[in-house]
Amino acid sequence: MSIKHLDRLLAPRSVAVIGASGKPHRVGTRVLANLAAGGFAAAGKIWPVNPKYTELHGMPCYARVAALPEAPDLAIICTPMATIVGLIAELGARGTRAVIVMTEVSGRAQRQALLDAARPHLLRILGPGSIGLQAPALGLDASFTHGPAGAGKLAFVSQAGALAGAVLDWAGERGIGFSQFVTLGDDVDVDFGDLLDYLAADAGTEAILLCVEDLRSARKFMSAGRLAARAKPVIVFKLGARQELDGSADLVFDAAIRRAGMLRVHSTEDLFDAVATLARHRPQRGERLAVLTNGASLALVAADALAAGELRPAPVSPATRKRLAQQGLAIAASSTANSTANSTANLAINLPADAPVAQYVAAAGALLADDQTDALLFLHAPAAMVTSDAVAQALAPLFQAGGRNVLSCWLGGVSAASARRQFADAGLPTFETPETAVHGFLQMAQYRRNQALLMEVPAGVPGTAAPPRAAARTLVKAALATHRKEQEKNKGPVVLSDDEARSLLAAYGIALATPQQAALAGHTPAAVRIGIGIDRVFGPVVFFGQGGLAAEGLADLTADRTAGLPPLNMVLARDMVGRTRISRLLAQGQTAADAEALVRTLVQVADMLTDVPELAELDLNPVLAIGGAVVALSARLQLAAPRSRRTLAIRPYPQELEQTVAWNGGDIVLRPIRPEDAAQHQAFFHALDADDVRLRFFTAMRELPPAQLARLTQIDYDRAMAFIATRPLAGGGAETLGVVRAVLDPASQSAEFAIIIRSDLKGKGLGYILLGKLVDYFRSRGTAEIVGDALAENLGVQKLVRHFGGVVLPHQEPGMVRLQLPLK
Repeated sequence: MSIKHLDRLLAPRSVAVIGASGKPHRVGTRVLANLAAGGFAAAGKIWPVNPKYTELHGMPCYARVAALPEAPDLAIICTPMATIVGLIAELGARGTRAVIVMTEVSGRAQRQALLDAARPHLLRILGPGSIGLQAPALGLDASFTHGPAGAGKLAFVSQAGALAGAVLDWAGERGIGFSQFVTLGDDVDVDFGDLLDYLAADAGTEAILLCVEDLRSARKFMSAGRLAARAKPVIVFKLGARQELDGSADLVFDAAIRRAGMLRVHSTEDLFDAVATLARHRPQRGERLAVLTNGASLALVAADALAAGELRPAPVSPATRKRLAQQGLAIAASSTANSTANSTANLAINLPADAPVAQYVAAAGALLADDQTDALLFLHAPAAMVTSDAVAQALAPLFQAGGRNVLSCWLGGVSAASARRQFADAGLPTFETPETAVHGFLQMAQYRRNQALLMEVPAGVPGTAAPPRAAARTLVKAALATHRKEQEKNKGPVVLSDDEARSLLAAYGIALATPQQAALAGHTPAAVRIGIGIDRVFGPVVFFGQGGLAAEGLADLTADRTAGLPPLNMVLARDMVGRTRISRLLAQGQTAADAEALVRTLVQVADMLTDVPELAELDLNPVLAIGGAVVALSARLQLAAPRSRRTLAIRPYPQELEQTVAWNGGDIVLRPIRPEDAAQHQAFFHALDADDVRLRFFTAMRELPPAQLARLTQIDYDRAMAFIATRPLAGGGAETLGVVRAVLDPASQSAEFAIIIRSDLKGKGLGYILLGKLVDYFRSRGTAEIVGDALAENLGVQKLVRHFGGVVLPHQEPGMVRLQLPLK
């Protein structure tokens, strides 16, 4: 996860085109022409390289890399495959730190040779097989696409060059621009994870759109995607989604995108809708969509489209009707209110066909002023009495300033073209049909739900005892020893006996049914199936869905099930269950205790999956919730060598870092923070003095807002660490005494840290214990230094840093100091 030297790739000051040409139909010809045509030529340096020319596009052409006046920030290689490795090595030695390889390179050995040539120089490679990139704000068109991208706030990253070209053309027709437009090609080096890290911190990018064919590093992608999605919308379109027969890979990909807080779209139509919506979106307030139209039938079409997404139009509030009536505008709720099933009553403001422009303005203003309106859908059909152009001219500035997301559909051809153009110029998304406009809103609503899931604070798992990892390891070791000869003979996984399976499941609180419980199976409303699988990309995964004999067939197995990436908590597991159709049947006959027990079982299976790397197969079918407990009528478990499994896509809680130490006459536990610590962490915050809060957060705060509390407790252990000091409470539970945290900078080998001790416990040495724990951890990871900012009056943290060999440096901001603690 490094963005080192990506600035040389995405914001270069000089570019060399190696293989530049003047011959038609050559890649080097098109690339140089695009570079020369953009605004980059005025501010940056462009150097063609080709021994056959002395000049191209009025610029000197150099015979070889060594002849260039200086090392280019970026080199674009358009020469045959046999020359590329040597060119990368030469460019790296010269000082170039980024290249785009447009030539196709076949074979793993050839791709590895590119990396081997680049690695000694920390040179970044985009490609091979990339069609290049564009940074419109810089006037940089380092691509061989057919036209330049307009400037905007949407970043587009794609592995597929052909699809990128289609998006570029489609967006250009609609006046949609981009902050970055990048094609990865074969992504041997620079990949989605790198660009997500870069774009997450890019002030010029407000939303990110990814077109994914395949992923090489699931953990890197998930880590970077989660970080980026916390900062701005990230939309993902997966190509080749349903190539596997049973559809499991697509389920897993969908689960991964949801888990990271991103939004997935499923078709090129959805992709284009997402471009239109994202390019002109505001933060979404909620899911109440008000509808304003000049045709009742259009409102019904919109209502049907919303119903397909399990939403309804926002009712027109009495306050809005009263406001319009006060302006002399009595708006009927519907002109077809003779049927409750197919009526727009209270679902839209339906203006008459002969309504003047003033009525459109009054109705739109009333809806935008209504607190019950989260977003507005405007649908307009051509009318004889007032032109679409006149309506658009009046509404565009109102919608621009309205503070709500507005989606529009101007039906009609030539008569509506000018209206669409006016809305596009005003930054208002327009769609071809009411259904696509509604679909754009549903995308925003689903993204908002994914974000809410990302930020939701989980409670602890109810009814859990001490972590069963040690007991599970003992059981697995014994089972492998028992079956060693069998495994050596068959060279395959070990199938556990019923007794072995029962013991391992029991360690995680999962019971196999007794004969009496099995007899109750016919009296339960529904049976479910819980299992695990090993995905080619994302590694171990948990499945949940319909159980019983119906689930044994392949078609039925894929019909109603969901996937989740371990580790899971109660919030994530509950979401998994709720996304199945079987959950509705379960809800009809389950008690609350049964429902919680089923959710808890998913968490326990995920825990088993993280604790037991040998677990290759687990299939519990059917599974019943009876009397507040979960039992499996049948279980199949297999063990295999850990090396045959994929790494978890999300790093689980690092239990091995837990440590008990003596302090202040007793024992305390130092451990990584986890999502279930949210309530305990809020209580810790409430115990801090106002001045200590100000010294830590640089502002006054009485409460940690939910989103910030989630960010502080739901950390990515791959790129951050937070250690808390805890001790047990007399009445049960534990209290937090202090916390130290640091986040790795993907652009360097440094980690930014902060520390705070409960106000009544300062001066007792706890800060030294916590910072020492953090120093040891990051030193073991090879991190170069720990750095931080502090108020100059915070003498305690300065003393702490000096104790560990650090220094206190001047800061560019008055009243601040920079803390630096070398680890190497």
